[in-house]
Amino acid sequence: MTRLTLLMLPLAVLLAGCDIENAAFMIENKDHALTLNREKPYFWSGEYKLAIIVSRMPTCQRRYVMKPARLTAANVSVFDGGEPNRYLLRQGSRWYAVNTTDCAFAVVEKPAEVPGAIGVFRRKDDALTFVKSTTAEAEQR
Repeated sequence: MTRLTLLMLPLAVLLAGCDIENAAFMIENKDHALTLNREKPYFWSGEYKLAIIVSRMPTCQRRYVMKPARLTAANVSVFDGGEPNRYLLRQGSRWYAVNTTDCAFAVVEKPAEVPGAIGVFRRKDDALTFVKSTTAEAEQR
């Protein structure tokens, strides 16, 4: 073994447990979508770092960091926002509003009435995916 191999071995062990997954909710096509990025940087991490990528190309594309989530509670539900190109996201008890017209993002209060569910980003068949469903609210639990 070379010295370089011996130096790289500990680094490989540290990175062996990292996990990075993406899943997209295609609104109209690949240029108009919400994409959830879920990352577990180290094998000992007890939570995922989450980010939502809001895109409506060629107008805009932005990445926003969401609150980290426990490994067992890293689902994100998507709801109708009541206006064209506006969506509400629920991550546990946290609510976010995104608008794909200008790729805006904001933390918001829980709505008085839960809007219609569009789907949920969750693990299915051993991969992060977006599951369209009228019962997405129930699937998040």
